[in-house]
Amino acid sequence: MRAILWTLFLAGTLGALIVWGCSEHSDANGADASGDTGSAQGEGEGEGEGEGEGEGEEGWSTDGPDFEECAAVSQIAGNQFQPVDVIFAIDNSPSMGDEIEEVRANMYAFSKKVSEQGLDMHVALVSCLPGDCDKEQFLGICIDAPFGNGSCPADDSNLPSYLHVSDRVPSVKALRWIVENYDGYAEILRAGSARHFVVISDDTDEWTAAQFDAEVKKLGFDSYFFHGIFSYMSKEDGCDAKNACCDFAAPGGEGLPYRELVEQTGGVSGNLCEQDFDPVFDALAGSVVGSAKLSCEWEVPAPPNGESLDPHKVNVRFIDENEDAHFIGHVDSAADCQNVKHAWYYDDDNAPSKILVCPQTCALLQSQTSAALDILFGCETEAADVY
Repeated sequence: MRAILWTLFLAGTLGALIVWGCSEHSDANGADASGDTGSAQGEGEGEGEGEGEGEGEEGWSTDGPDFEECAAVSQIAGNQFQPVDVIFAIDNSPSMGDEIEEVRANMYAFSKKVSEQGLDMHVALVSCLPGDCDKEQFLGICIDAPFGNGSCPADDSNLPSYLHVSDRVPSVKALRWIVENYDGYAEILRAGSARHFVVISDDTDEWTAAQFDAEVKKLGFDSYFFHGIFSYMSKEDGCDAKNACCDFAAPGGEGLPYRELVEQTGGVSGNLCEQDFDPVFDALAGSVVGSAKLSCEWEVPAPPNGESLDPHKVNVRFIDENEDAHFIGHVDSAADCQNVKHAWYYDDDNAPSKILVCPQTCALLQSQTSAALDILFGCETEAADVY
């Protein structure tokens, strides 16, 4: 039987190596293909040694099919990362003129730094557009092109990556406005994305950190990062220091709800009193990039000329950071993941375009500092062992 070996090397942000095979016993350099990756069925050696057949400590099966070796032509493919969704809420009160301009100046650079890392980021902005703030003295905001669509002040949404929800955010209400405007920005949120909230205000908030946490969890934000640019000082301390927070900082508030949320979620914060947002947005970009994990799905590539894909002849094995190999069985769908320790499945059994792994398998893969996933074509698909 001619088997096709596809190897994805997962090593931090390194690219993935896809290897198609055409020869029956050697790789492109003439070496035995089983020697580099640790054959799942070596003769007395490899990952099965010391474990025996069946399951190892992590629930990986070591009793997989007897794959034939084949590896010849290779190409590099980049790893995919989980998407990132960021929701900004910006105070529109009359005291926020300088801060709004700082946000405008930094938003494009922020998005560029994130996108340069290969991340798919969506941004929602909750804050009123210029001329749409209901009260004349309140200040609207637009984000200029190329981040926005260039149609300011009418609208600056640039879907699908950027959505502006025009609603005036009063002082002390930023947290509540994030929750109450959820229906306005929910359309750009993705399942499985890393979620970030960012509040920029020269005041404190009427909600406590606990209130906000409870309300966003009702909306499905089971985990998230919270970031804020707010006054690190009370109004009294600000005035004593003769700085930008003297006139408008919250009396005695010190941005406490925002500070608590930053500390609880591992976010980043910046002192609004310093009026220098560049380093804060740099740190925010770093946090967004750091929150994104490798996606646990891989596209099924088109077979080489003269080959065809039989979805019933695909198998998967995991090579851990110790170079030990572990066979992963197949289940019909994500719904079956609860009945197995580790498994993989197709996005569509009839016309598969992606291979995905179960959540528990994904967590283990993402915990590895250096690992590989071998997706082998040509042998009958082996089912995962059910509890």
